[in-house]
Amino acid sequence: MIRSYGNFINGKFDVEGIRHDLKSPADGSVIASITMGSREKTLEAIDAAYDSFHGKWLRTSLSERKALLSKLADRIMERSDEYAMLESLNTGKTIRQSMLMDIPLGIDHIRYFATNGEFTGSRNILHPEYPDTEGEIQYAPMGVVGSIAPWNVPFLMAVWKLAPALVAGNTIVLKPSHFTPITALEIAADMKAVGFPDGVVNVITGDGSTVGEAMTGSRKVSMISFTGSTATGKKIMRDSSESIKKVTLELGGKSPNIVLDDCDIDHAVKGVMFGIYLNSGQLCESGSRLLISSRIRDRFLARMKTYLEGMRVGSPMDMETEVSAITTEKQRQKISDMVETGTRDGARVYYSKNMQGAPDLGLYFPPTILTDVPSESEVAREEIFGPVLSVSEFDTDEEAVEIANSSRYGLAAGVWSRNIKRARDMGSRLESGTVWINEYHLLSAAAPRGGFKDSGVGRELGTEGILEYTQTRHLFISRGKTDQDDVAYGLILGSQSS
Repeated sequence: MIRSYGNFINGKFDVEGIRHDLKSPADGSVIASITMGSREKTLEAIDAAYDSFHGKWLRTSLSERKALLSKLADRIMERSDEYAMLESLNTGKTIRQSMLMDIPLGIDHIRYFATNGEFTGSRNILHPEYPDTEGEIQYAPMGVVGSIAPWNVPFLMAVWKLAPALVAGNTIVLKPSHFTPITALEIAADMKAVGFPDGVVNVITGDGSTVGEAMTGSRKVSMISFTGSTATGKKIMRDSSESIKKVTLELGGKSPNIVLDDCDIDHAVKGVMFGIYLNSGQLCESGSRLLISSRIRDRFLARMKTYLEGMRVGSPMDMETEVSAITTEKQRQKISDMVETGTRDGARVYYSKNMQGAPDLGLYFPPTILTDVPSESEVAREEIFGPVLSVSEFDTDEEAVEIANSSRYGLAAGVWSRNIKRARDMGSRLESGTVWINEYHLLSAAAPRGGFKDSGVGRELGTEGILEYTQTRHLFISRGKTDQDDVAYGLILGSQSS
């Protein structure tokens, strides 16, 4: 049965508006119908969030907010198989990934924020200049947060946008991609079911130019949290400056995976493949640049080719399938165009997987390895956002760091070595927000996630991620006249101050 969704505004689904069919990237079949959010519906959702924030939610304690998140995690856990099925149908990613990684990881992350003991809402300080006083730093919520999420990992993105903002005490208008909104809408319904007040979370499924511009232009929205392309992030920052909004941006990446000559080769090969071919490379931090020691390059690539030949192609709803579809036709075409341009610029296709067995009418691009990639070419410099690995060689650690840091992006990186000191030293010199050592893609809710340079500003996850959704208020407390008063007041009152 084809599911039908409306925009989730003030605790209920609103189906008024233009209908839009969602098609499976795996085979082109219609899987659901949604309502495209208009500017008017977006403003209605903002009003609901604003009224809820200044009403019941502002009086809801931190412990009560955490308890609601715990109930949400339990509710999603009960439906986890259904969530996995919906996520894979909507995105084209393998059910294997949704069931074993995305959904359980998201549930774990909700539980982390529901139990985080580091964020208490305030902390006490001393004023060393004024010993007879005390201070309290309060972490006040921003108010209404406009959250804009991409299409690649919609369930996880919804969790990352909602949970820390709610712990901090905000209300939210979430705009998932209109290509992949299903699990975000299901989360909204489950939030209603477990007792979140109406208006605390609203979900608008429209195109970015309509919904995003309504968010950035509204003075009732205090903050924008955006994940997506660097170009769009820059526009959001410009638009938000008109009303002095706080903005956090998690943007593109061209992440290097650096393999040193003393690595465990088989472990590193598997890690590099996981880094680029998980979700068919449609992850911001995908390790799309392999920087490989020239001493082990040939052995390493030969081992990769063997594993790639064995990756299973088929329906994403089959637990045996290991290659995900590309989520949108536009993205598949972009990947194809960039690879074609790269080969014209001199890159060589070392390997491109035979995709026999992929569903008819599916949006697929073969897992690919490019070698001899010119350093100034587009495929070497720009994010492809697909299952394409570009390979560069280095002879020394210094050269590896220089190549890694030559990108304008700085979201993530990996280093592979048996010598942990060597790997740590290199990792500490990389201009990246996350550096994995002998791992890749593993995300902890306790660790802040974000980028250097053109990969963004601000952080998601961890206590730092909660604090992004707050503004500080300092209470300077004196319990009566202090020794400093006579001096201070005497500056303007002279003898009258004593």
